[in-house]
Amino acid sequence: MERRTIKKELMIEGIGLHKGDTALLHLTPNSEGIVFISNGKRIPATPPNVVDTRQNTTIGNGTVAISTIEHLMSALYGVCITDCLIEVSGSEMPSMDGSALPFVELLQEAGTEGLGLECTPIELASPIRIEEGSAWIEAAPGPFSLTYEIDFPDPAIGRQRFIFNGHDYVHRIAPARTFGRLKDVEMMHAAGLALGGGLHNAVVVNHDRIINPEGLRFPDEFVRHKVLDILGDLWTLQAPLQSRISAFKANHTLHIRLAKQIFLSTQQQYQE
Repeated sequence: MERRTIKKELMIEGIGLHKGDTALLHLTPNSEGIVFISNGKRIPATPPNVVDTRQNTTIGNGTVAISTIEHLMSALYGVCITDCLIEVSGSEMPSMDGSALPFVELLQEAGTEGLGLECTPIELASPIRIEEGSAWIEAAPGPFSLTYEIDFPDPAIGRQRFIFNGHDYVHRIAPARTFGRLKDVEMMHAAGLALGGGLHNAVVVNHDRIINPEGLRFPDEFVRHKVLDILGDLWTLQAPLQSRISAFKANHTLHIRLAKQIFLSTQQQYQE
């Protein structure tokens, strides 16, 4: 795979999902990987720089942190961008409509171009498995595939399973929106989260009902969004992962723990 960047500069503005503040992004071509800039500090979007995985993925560098990067990172994965400079005014990514599709469409409009540099896929030497209670995630050597399964007590969500083989991200994965349970909203607000959330940028579930008047974009939109999230979290590796990935009831914490272990193993391989 050839490393690619955007062809022209791009501005994106919107409201952050968790903090509710206005965020402005300025994306420019780059050949040094995916790098965020906030208050003059450069933060490469790599696993070691992830500092928080509470309901979202946050990267940081000292006193500067940028939260909810996973949807933009997923969009960058979806259009095969390995290198991009992202200057952020604000502390969070714009939520857009709660999916990665608006980011994908803007990136496609800007266009991409090759850098004439090779992006070497990451291959595992042995399986990696991480467990947390009944939840787990595993990556094993082999060609890329991703099997994700969720299980919620809410009848509106229930148990869903999705297999993604790397094809047609734009139509099958990017439109899937983030979701939340109505009974969790007050708890999230008390924790300073979901302050910019609403039916315009999230699917809201109340036990056996979908609150959004337009309903779902896919019957299994919930698990598709989890696939969207993990693809963004794993793109912090900034290279294609040739691995059979399986996940059950996982979250950003497990996604990033896996990414950090893979990152560490690749660094050790380079040193050897």
